[in-house]
Amino acid sequence: MKTSFGSLLATLTLLAGCTGQEPLSPSAARLASSGYDGTARTVEGEVGGAQYALFAPDGWNGELVLYAHGFRDASSPVNLRNQDGFYAVRDELLARGYAFAYSSFSENGLATKEGARQTHQLAGIFTSEFDRPARTYLMGHSLGGVIAVSLAEQHPNQYAGALAMCSQLGGIQATADYFAHVRVLFDYFYPGVLAGDALTIPASFDLNADVVMPAVQAMQANPTGAGIIARIMTAQGTPIPAVSGPQLVQSIVTALAFGYRAVPDLLDRTHGHSPFDNGATVYTSPVLPQSILDPINAGVDRFTATPDALNYLRHYYDPTGRISVPVLTLSNRLDPVSAPFHQATYTGLAAAAGASDLLMQRSSVNLYGHCNLTTSEMVQAFMDLAAWASTGTKPGV
Repeated sequence: MKTSFGSLLATLTLLAGCTGQEPLSPSAARLASSGYDGTARTVEGEVGGAQYALFAPDGWNGELVLYAHGFRDASSPVNLRNQDGFYAVRDELLARGYAFAYSSFSENGLATKEGARQTHQLAGIFTSEFDRPARTYLMGHSLGGVIAVSLAEQHPNQYAGALAMCSQLGGIQATADYFAHVRVLFDYFYPGVLAGDALTIPASFDLNADVVMPAVQAMQANPTGAGIIARIMTAQGTPIPAVSGPQLVQSIVTALAFGYRAVPDLLDRTHGHSPFDNGATVYTSPVLPQSILDPINAGVDRFTATPDALNYLRHYYDPTGRISVPVLTLSNRLDPVSAPFHQATYTGLAAAAGASDLLMQRSSVNLYGHCNLTTSEMVQAFMDLAAWASTGTKPGV
């Protein structure tokens, strides 16, 4: 299993995803890089430490889209900026007559609590500046998709539907567990390659020099370890997204890097208490002999979660599947951040809640990647959601 230099560059590009581009000036942020050639009344402001932008086009159709952005590193600036190509989607929807609104959130990192509250506030702010919408939709990328679904689940009378793109709909707990399991297994097979452990991240680090490069080099030198990690994660029901050796390396590195980026912020939110528990986990696989598995289970790092930390992630946020408005998801079949088990998990949650008829899951034309969705498929997904909410007719896959 060798990873070419070109593949490594792809890894570095992927790891930059869902962190946002360089911030634009407020004036440039209004209709930057748009194909929209109409005009829109624009209002920008700040409330509770969160910046917001509201757009109502000429010929507004009376319907509003609230957008929630994806994960941004906790240390990055709190501001309005383009991310995951949503400016292009915004402009396409403005051209179709929809109003559009979004917030910077008051914090970055795993800000599901703040993001939900401040996205929810946008509807009232929009109404005070323009008029009350006939329908309001939710839309979000990655972590923002979790926020969108959480609002749809909790406030069904206020929203007509939700579009969640490349999102961790199995929940933030499942997301944290997935990355942590990958890390403890990596540390077992490649001891000393990365500083710290699954819950201990150095105060300062260079993501490329301290995480990506050494991890890739270690797996190049010992590809067997990466293969065993993949088999164990598959047996746990959370397979690592990959159909080739280079994709496996890239997905493992992505999980490791996301842990470096997110764990310090997560522990800040849980007061330093562990949300990860593998104390009773038996790492196994039907295709691996006990002579391999026994030393792994005896040697991996073990962690014990605390009730308060688990409770925090349950509230911010583990989706329930209890939806009473249409929810459409759009995702890559092989997403190294929002791994495919998330989609299957939410399918099960909706089925258990008797809400399968209100869930439509759709795959992107791009097989591998995180939030590398095309503008046309994002816009089409939204238009199908809006038609579904309006007519009651569920769209096709």
